[in-house]
Amino acid sequence: MLRAGIELVLVGLVGGVLGTFVVLRGLAFTADAFAHSALPGAVVALALGGSIAGGALAAGLVSAGAVVAAGRARSTSADTAVGVVFFGVFALGAVLFVRLGPFDRDLSSFVFGSVLGVTWREVATTAVAGALVVLILVRLWRPLTLATFDPEAAAGAGVRVGRLEGALLVAIALAVVAAVSSVGNVLVLALLVTPAATARLLSGRLLPTVLLAALTGALSGVGGLYLSYYGGVAAGGSVVLVATGLLAIALVAAPRSGAAPAVRRALRRRPAV
Repeated sequence: MLRAGIELVLVGLVGGVLGTFVVLRGLAFTADAFAHSALPGAVVALALGGSIAGGALAAGLVSAGAVVAAGRARSTSADTAVGVVFFGVFALGAVLFVRLGPFDRDLSSFVFGSVLGVTWREVATTAVAGALVVLILVRLWRPLTLATFDPEAAAGAGVRVGRLEGALLVAIALAVVAAVSSVGNVLVLALLVTPAATARLLSGRLLPTVLLAALTGALSGVGGLYLSYYGGVAAGGSVVLVATGLLAIALVAAPRSGAAPAVRRALRRRPAV
């Protein structure tokens, strides 16, 4: 439980911080595709007796480089490059799985997560990956913020958008691999999107949104772990359910666009009888 709690807090913090930019830049589809593109690396790692996380990370980084290269073609849009590369790589993983199997170990922990089975080595790997993600975001904070809210001004200011996108893809790959061991690649997108979406409802400024998203991600991890323990349900699914519940609360209580403030405003405008 201690290892699982630390792992989920780390994943929640990293997912919330990076997820803010994923949501603001409309990269949810890209993050989901990254989770699928990690499959061939995991399969090859299983066949060679290596680390699944290491193989998944290698596949993710190769896929990120391929997307950047494909996106430079004038006739290829960013969405097209992501769809072609990532799901082509996923198809390769499916072929390798049949070709190289059966394996001594299965991929169920990779697909659905196994946070209660994480080792201290995996916790350390998550911490290193999370630190690299935060370092990338801190290093690119100003140009990334400018490119997120005003792409034309960023291009005019000399921001190299291609390199910026490449660095962000690397950060997403690191975050996905960090979260796979805890929630699995099926649910990893939820930890990158849901806490950030919750924070966006509660704050209109970037830095408070990032901090709120990190806090929401961490609370989702701890709350999901306790729900799993006392409810006897899967930990990965419990974490996502708690994150979704926090989003539902924010939808009702958000100070600007929530349902409860809207009802109060409507009652104030209601004419007296």
